Amino acid sequence: MRTVTHTLGRSLCGASLLAVAAAGSAQAAALEQVVPATIRLLYQEGRYVEFGLAYTDPHQSGDGMTLPPNPALPSGGTLPGNTGDVFEGRWNVSGAYKADLTDRISYAITFDQPYVADTMYGAGTFALPIYQGSSAKLKTYQVTAAMAYDVTPGVKVFGGVRAQRLDASASVSFVDDYRVDAGKDWGYGWLLGAAYERPDIALRVSLTYYSRIGHSLDTNELTETTGVVPTSTDVDTPQSVSLDFQTGVAPKTLVFGSIRWVDWSEFRIDPPLYEQAVVGLIGTPRPLVDYDDDWWTYTLGMGRQLTDSLAASFSVTYEPSVGGEMTSLGPYDGRTSATASLSYDIGQMTITGGLTYGRLGDTHNVLQTDFDDGYFWGAGLRVGYTF
Repeated sequence: MRTVTHTLGRSLCGASLLAVAAAGSAQAAALEQVVPATIRLLYQEGRYVEFGLAYTDPHQSGDGMTLPPNPALPSGGTLPGNTGDVFEGRWNVSGAYKADLTDRISYAITFDQPYVADTMYGAGTFALPIYQGSSAKLKTYQVTAAMAYDVTPGVKVFGGVRAQRLDASASVSFVDDYRVDAGKDWGYGWLLGAAYERPDIALRVSLTYYSRIGHSLDTNELTETTGVVPTSTDVDTPQSVSLDFQTGVAPKTLVFGSIRWVDWSEFRIDPPLYEQAVVGLIGTPRPLVDYDDDWWTYTLGMGRQLTDSLAASFSVTYEPSVGGEMTSLGPYDGRTSATASLSYDIGQMTITGGLTYGRLGDTHNVLQTDFDDGYFWGAGLRVGYTF
């Protein structure tokens, strides 16, 4: 029964179209670089392996600043100038393996890099080197193992565990020449979800919950006043919920999309020495990185089977702004992007590639520097093989 219904689904929407619909976007909310692909992999037929490579190149710059009254700084007032581009391009690699244990039980093991920050401030055009040398480097590496059970031919439940490594460093020149380096740490979490499908019309709806993952980092903090101080900093990467859907609307035509919530309002990076140092600048303690609200991401797209082996898709992603001040180490608020993808079948191999272009939402930071007109582009390639 399972083989027959999947065959019907492929006659409506070929393998390359089902692959291209899941090509995804080159950028996600806040520090998130990729959205998990667990549910897509659990629906692959038989044994399947894939490798992916993506590159994202964001651009953002800030204009002007207002200096607070402080004996260590010039008198307050507006200082004209521009930061120059503060983001650097970054690569992302991924891999996955999926197989069936029985007619009803399958599993998938994936590797990805879910969260990243790569920010660097140069000299800019300000008369004073307020921002110069400020930077943020954050990397994560994640392995997910998930198992699925087909309750009925149309209903699937799944769950799994996630192991995530995080390492980071940052500097904020205008806060007493602050620096922090964090040791590498592994944290663990889980996922749970359910899906419904009707392969005869290529309908699939899934809901997935991803738990937060806690990290306890050994940090070395440095300011010009204190020198190096060993500290400890706890960081939790956020919990999230994803609702994904697709359906055939005509032979060889598919509509797909998703709604994703990420609990960024509970996310904080707050090394203890930084909170003390920032009091001297603005009069109140403040985390190194935090967000005022949760982030929602909406995606809607359409795919079309062009030939028996070639499919194309186009999708639009929208994230509304959350408002408030954004961290100088990730200065944008919301985004709108478009992704075009192609997928081609060569025997048992499927090659999927996509291009993304988007605009970053305007925001400002604690020094009232306005970050406007940011944009990004990205390109990705994924190769999958069924055997």
